[in-house]
Amino acid sequence: MIDVKRILVGTDFSARAHLALRSGAEFAKVFQAELLLCHILEPIDLLGTLPPVGESYIPANLPQLQEQQAKEQCEKLLTEVQVTKSRMILVHGSPFAELIRTARTENADLLILGTHGRGAIAHLLLGSVAERVVRSAPCPVLTVREGEHDFVQP
Repeated sequence: MIDVKRILVGTDFSARAHLALRSGAEFAKVFQAELLLCHILEPIDLLGTLPPVGESYIPANLPQLQEQQAKEQCEKLLTEVQVTKSRMILVHGSPFAELIRTARTENADLLILGTHGRGAIAHLLLGSVAERVVRSAPCPVLTVREGEHDFVQP
């Protein structure tokens, strides 16, 4: 039988990531495992955030503000799922690369991610972080899609 001691859940704070977190919390409770909630802060594209016309104010401490907001959201989510052993991990970089790196450095036994559930054309054009993680992860990966299942409380 698989021995699950550490479960890594990636989140972008979307509905599908919330489903992944709920799955991770259930697994953590069953296996009495530690739940690690990981959010990756991607580099800020300042040109992409500017409006097409006019001036805009971008605070000099925008990265710190985003990190603080992510920390608060992670704390809130971890409080909601009520897992005894849990912690958040905030890292900077590419979601795909950082999820793989974090799974390795944290010795994750299971990695859980939500998926977009996009159609074939969108997938071909945009790719999939979840798919790339599945192919490269150092541990088993569970992907969760909206509407795939309902959670039943024992």
